[in-house]
Amino acid sequence: MGDADNRGVPPNNLSEALVQQLNSLGLPELKSVLSYVEHRIEALRTPIEEEIETTAAGEVLKIENHGAYALVRKHPPKSDGSGVSTDRVSLYHVRREHRMDGTQSLHWAYLGDVHNAEQLRCGSCGGILDKEAAVCPHCGTENPNNVETEE
Repeated sequence: MGDADNRGVPPNNLSEALVQQLNSLGLPELKSVLSYVEHRIEALRTPIEEEIETTAAGEVLKIENHGAYALVRKHPPKSDGSGVSTDRVSLYHVRREHRMDGTQSLHWAYLGDVHNAEQLRCGSCGGILDKEAAVCPHCGTENPNNVETEE
């Protein structure tokens, strides 16, 4: 199993010294290298928020980055192409998608329209409240006047 013949063929753009160093590592060290390389790639990659802002059709209102994906609220473009539909707020699930040619693109999945684009958040715990709520369902705080509005 540790035979050099089973290690695969390294890409030709890696130096021989680096390949030899990697070949000398055991499984725990290789896993650490892999983790390090993944973190480096993520640090060098354009943040998903920037990609969304530059590629989105319509007007982006809010981006919630959840690491592997983002939730995006936006005014969609009008069907006739004459601007954005400001009377609608649509919600999308957006993630990076790997293509067969090795490139990446954003995959947008429409989740539906948000009927109440304004959210009220508890001033105590930050949980989302119904605008009619007298008590926060998350922390139990009586919170009719101490709310933060978020759009």
